[in-house]
Amino acid sequence: MELITLKDIKKIYSNRNNNTFALNGINLNIQQGELISIMGPSGSGKSTLLNVLGLIDTPTEGEYFFKGKSLKEIRKNKIHKTRNDMIGFVFQYFALLKDYTVLDNVVLPLTYRKLGHKERINKAKSYLEKVGLKEQVHKTPDELSGGQQQRVAIARALVGEPELILADEPTGNLDRRTGEEIINLLLQLNKEGKTIIVVTHDIEVAKKCNRIIELVDGKITQQFKNASIFSKTIL
Repeated sequence: MELITLKDIKKIYSNRNNNTFALNGINLNIQQGELISIMGPSGSGKSTLLNVLGLIDTPTEGEYFFKGKSLKEIRKNKIHKTRNDMIGFVFQYFALLKDYTVLDNVVLPLTYRKLGHKERINKAKSYLEKVGLKEQVHKTPDELSGGQQQRVAIARALVGEPELILADEPTGNLDRRTGEEIINLLLQLNKEGKTIIVVTHDIEVAKKCNRIIELVDGKITQQFKNASIFSKTIL
Protein backbone atom coordinates (compact mmCIF):
# COMPACT_ATOMS: atom_id res chain seq x y z
CA MET A 1 0.00 0.00 0.00
CA GLU A 2 1.25 3.46 -0.88
CA LEU A 3 1.90 5.58 2.20
CA ILE A 4 3.28 8.80 0.68
CA THR A 5 3.33 10.30 -2.81
CA LEU A 6 5.24 13.47 -3.64
CA LYS A 7 4.47 15.15 -6.97
CA ASP A 8 6.86 17.82 -8.31
CA ILE A 9 7.67 19.11 -4.82
CA LYS A 10 9.66 22.34 -4.70
CA LYS A 11 10.92 24.25 -1.69
CA ILE A 12 12.09 27.73 -2.61
CA TYR A 13 13.75 30.27 -0.36
CA SER A 14 13.50 33.79 -1.76
CA ASN A 15 15.31 37.02 -1.07
CA ARG A 16 15.62 40.30 -2.94
CA ASN A 17 18.24 39.03 -5.34
CA ASN A 18 17.35 35.45 -6.19
CA ASN A 19 15.48 32.24 -5.47
CA THR A 20 17.23 29.25 -3.93
CA PHE A 21 15.75 25.82 -4.63
CA ALA A 22 16.27 23.59 -1.59
CA LEU A 23 14.07 21.02 -3.38
CA ASN A 24 13.55 21.22 -7.11
CA GLY A 25 10.92 18.91 -8.58
CA ILE A 26 10.86 15.90 -6.22
CA ASN A 27 8.70 12.98 -7.37
CA LEU A 28 8.67 10.09 -4.94
CA ASN A 29 6.45 7.17 -3.94
CA ILE A 30 6.91 5.47 -0.57
CA GLN A 31 5.25 2.14 0.14
CA GLN A 32 4.21 0.98 3.59
CA GLY A 33 6.90 -1.18 5.16
CA GLU A 34 9.82 0.23 3.16
CA LEU A 35 13.22 1.00 4.67
CA ILE A 36 14.72 3.86 2.67
CA SER A 37 17.96 5.79 2.98
CA ILE A 38 18.49 9.28 1.58
CA MET A 39 22.08 10.19 0.71
CA GLY A 40 23.78 13.19 -0.83
CA PRO A 41 26.39 15.87 -0.17
CA SER A 42 25.89 18.59 2.44
CA GLY A 43 23.42 21.17 1.18
CA SER A 44 21.75 18.75 -1.23
CA GLY A 45 18.33 19.10 0.43
CA LYS A 46 18.25 15.89 2.51
CA SER A 47 17.06 17.47 5.75
CA THR A 48 14.61 19.72 3.88
CA LEU A 49 13.11 16.67 2.20
CA LEU A 50 12.84 14.90 5.56
CA ASN A 51 11.12 17.95 7.06
CA VAL A 52 8.64 18.05 4.18
CA LEU A 53 7.97 14.32 4.54
CA GLY A 54 7.50 14.81 8.28
CA LEU A 55 5.05 17.73 7.82
CA ILE A 56 7.42 20.05 9.70
CA ASP A 57 7.94 22.15 6.59
CA THR A 58 5.52 23.06 3.80
CA PRO A 59 6.52 22.81 0.13
CA THR A 60 6.38 25.97 -1.96
CA GLU A 61 4.98 24.07 -4.94
CA GLY A 62 3.77 20.56 -5.71
CA GLU A 63 1.45 18.07 -4.05
CA TYR A 64 1.92 15.79 -1.05
CA PHE A 65 -0.42 12.80 -0.62
CA PHE A 66 -0.53 10.87 2.67
CA LYS A 67 -2.37 7.56 2.35
CA GLY A 68 -4.00 8.85 -0.82
CA LYS A 69 -5.23 12.14 0.62
CA SER A 70 -3.76 15.45 -0.51
CA LEU A 71 -2.54 17.66 2.30
CA LYS A 72 -4.19 20.57 0.49
CA GLU A 73 -7.51 19.00 1.46
CA ILE A 74 -6.60 18.81 5.14
CA ARG A 75 -7.14 21.79 7.43
CA LYS A 76 -4.03 23.17 9.14
CA ASN A 77 -4.92 21.84 12.59
CA LYS A 78 -5.51 18.39 11.06
CA ILE A 79 -2.01 18.44 9.55
CA HIS A 80 -0.58 18.88 13.05
CA LYS A 81 -2.71 15.95 14.23
CA THR A 82 -1.59 13.81 11.28
CA ARG A 83 2.04 14.56 12.12
CA ASN A 84 1.60 13.82 15.83
CA ASP A 85 -0.38 10.62 15.27
CA MET A 86 1.32 9.16 12.20
CA ILE A 87 4.99 10.21 12.26
CA GLY A 88 7.83 9.64 14.71
CA PHE A 89 11.17 11.49 14.60
CA VAL A 90 14.70 10.47 15.56
CA PHE A 91 17.45 13.11 15.44
CA GLN A 92 21.25 13.01 15.36
CA TYR A 93 21.60 14.89 18.64
CA PHE A 94 18.72 13.03 20.35
CA ALA A 95 16.66 16.18 21.22
CA LEU A 96 15.91 14.93 24.72
CA LEU A 97 14.90 17.23 27.58
CA LYS A 98 17.84 17.13 29.96
CA ASP A 99 15.86 17.99 33.11
CA TYR A 100 13.31 15.24 32.48
CA THR A 101 13.75 11.58 33.31
CA VAL A 102 14.01 9.00 30.55
CA LEU A 103 10.43 7.97 31.27
CA ASP A 104 9.13 11.55 31.16
CA ASN A 105 10.86 12.13 27.79
CA VAL A 106 9.11 9.11 26.29
CA VAL A 107 5.73 10.00 27.80
CA LEU A 108 5.77 13.49 26.23
CA PRO A 109 4.26 12.56 22.80
CA LEU A 110 1.29 11.03 24.64
CA THR A 111 0.48 14.20 26.58
CA TYR A 112 -2.34 15.24 24.26
CA ARG A 113 -3.67 11.75 23.62
CA LYS A 114 -6.92 10.67 25.24
CA LEU A 115 -5.15 8.29 27.60
CA GLY A 116 -5.16 8.06 31.36
CA HIS A 117 -1.97 8.86 33.27
CA LYS A 118 -1.34 5.21 34.18
CA GLU A 119 -1.89 4.07 30.59
CA ARG A 120 0.61 6.66 29.30
CA ILE A 121 3.21 5.54 31.86
CA ASN A 122 2.73 1.85 31.08
CA LYS A 123 2.96 2.44 27.33
CA ALA A 124 6.17 4.45 27.72
CA LYS A 125 7.69 1.77 29.95
CA SER A 126 6.82 -0.95 27.44
CA TYR A 127 8.66 0.87 24.63
CA LEU A 128 11.65 1.56 26.85
CA GLU A 129 11.77 -2.14 27.56
CA LYS A 130 11.55 -2.83 23.82
CA VAL A 131 14.70 -0.76 23.19
CA GLY A 132 16.54 -2.36 26.12
CA LEU A 133 16.24 0.42 28.70
CA LYS A 134 13.89 -1.14 31.23
CA GLU A 135 16.27 -0.38 34.09
CA GLN A 136 17.00 3.24 33.10
CA VAL A 137 13.55 4.80 33.34
CA HIS A 138 14.29 7.10 36.28
CA LYS A 139 17.65 8.39 35.06
CA THR A 140 18.13 11.67 33.23
CA PRO A 141 19.64 11.77 29.71
CA ASP A 142 22.98 13.06 31.04
CA GLU A 143 23.37 9.85 33.02
CA LEU A 144 23.22 7.74 29.83
CA SER A 145 25.67 6.98 27.05
CA GLY A 146 25.10 8.38 23.56
CA GLY A 147 23.75 5.05 22.34
CA GLN A 148 21.34 4.83 25.26
CA GLN A 149 20.13 8.38 24.61
CA GLN A 150 19.43 7.46 20.99
CA ARG A 151 17.46 4.43 22.20
CA VAL A 152 15.39 6.77 24.36
CA ALA A 153 14.78 8.92 21.27
CA ILE A 154 13.66 5.83 19.34
CA ALA A 155 11.31 4.79 22.17
CA ARG A 156 9.86 8.31 22.13
CA ALA A 157 9.36 8.07 18.35
CA LEU A 158 7.62 4.71 18.74
CA VAL A 159 5.40 5.38 21.74
CA GLY A 160 2.68 7.07 19.68
CA GLU A 161 2.66 4.00 17.41
CA PRO A 162 3.22 6.00 14.19
CA GLU A 163 3.12 4.51 10.72
CA LEU A 164 6.28 6.33 9.65
CA ILE A 165 9.62 6.88 11.40
CA LEU A 166 11.98 9.57 10.07
CA ALA A 167 15.58 9.38 11.27
CA ASP A 168 18.00 12.23 10.53
CA GLU A 169 21.60 10.94 10.82
CA PRO A 170 20.65 8.63 13.73
CA THR A 171 24.20 7.23 13.95
CA GLY A 172 26.06 10.46 13.12
CA ASN A 173 26.91 11.27 16.75
CA LEU A 174 27.81 7.71 17.77
CA ASP A 175 30.86 5.47 17.54
CA ARG A 176 30.80 2.67 14.96
CA ARG A 177 29.79 -0.16 17.29
CA THR A 178 27.00 1.84 18.95
CA GLY A 179 25.84 3.07 15.55
CA GLU A 180 25.53 -0.52 14.35
CA GLU A 181 23.39 -1.34 17.38
CA ILE A 182 21.04 1.54 16.58
CA ILE A 183 20.76 0.56 12.91
CA ASN A 184 20.09 -3.06 13.88
CA LEU A 185 17.29 -1.82 16.14
CA LEU A 186 15.80 0.16 13.22
CA LEU A 187 16.12 -2.91 10.99
CA GLN A 188 14.20 -4.96 13.54
CA LEU A 189 11.46 -2.33 13.73
CA ASN A 190 11.23 -2.39 9.93
CA LYS A 191 10.82 -6.18 10.01
CA GLU A 192 7.92 -5.62 12.39
CA GLY A 193 6.23 -3.46 9.74
CA LYS A 194 7.36 0.11 10.42
CA THR A 195 8.09 2.34 7.43
CA ILE A 196 11.45 4.00 8.07
CA ILE A 197 13.32 6.71 6.18
CA VAL A 198 16.92 7.41 7.19
CA VAL A 199 19.04 10.38 6.14
CA THR A 200 22.68 9.30 6.34
CA HIS A 201 26.19 10.02 5.11
CA ASP A 202 27.23 6.48 6.04
CA ILE A 203 27.40 4.15 3.04
CA GLU A 204 27.31 1.06 5.28
CA VAL A 205 24.07 2.26 6.85
CA ALA A 206 22.55 3.01 3.44
CA LYS A 207 23.44 -0.44 2.10
CA LYS A 208 21.27 -2.06 4.78
CA CYS A 209 18.16 -0.32 3.45
CA ASN A 210 15.74 -1.63 0.81
CA ARG A 211 16.08 1.46 -1.32
CA ILE A 212 18.75 4.16 -1.59
CA ILE A 213 17.83 7.61 -2.89
CA GLU A 214 20.59 9.97 -3.99
CA LEU A 215 19.84 13.68 -3.72
CA VAL A 216 21.99 16.37 -5.36
CA ASP A 217 21.11 20.10 -5.57
CA GLY A 218 17.55 19.45 -4.46
CA LYS A 219 16.89 16.78 -7.11
CA ILE A 220 16.71 13.00 -6.99
CA THR A 221 19.52 11.96 -9.30
CA GLN A 222 19.51 8.18 -8.76
CA GLN A 223 17.64 5.46 -6.92
CA PHE A 224 18.93 1.98 -6.11
CA LYS A 225 17.02 -1.07 -4.94
CA ASN A 226 20.14 -3.21 -4.89
CA ALA A 227 22.96 -2.43 -2.47
CA SER A 228 25.59 -4.16 -4.61
CA ILE A 229 24.71 -2.00 -7.63
CA PHE A 230 24.90 1.07 -5.40
CA SER A 231 28.32 0.00 -4.12
CA LYS A 232 29.72 -0.44 -7.64
CA THR A 233 28.31 2.95 -8.69
CA ILE A 234 30.01 4.90 -5.92
CA LEU A 235 33.38 3.13 -6.12
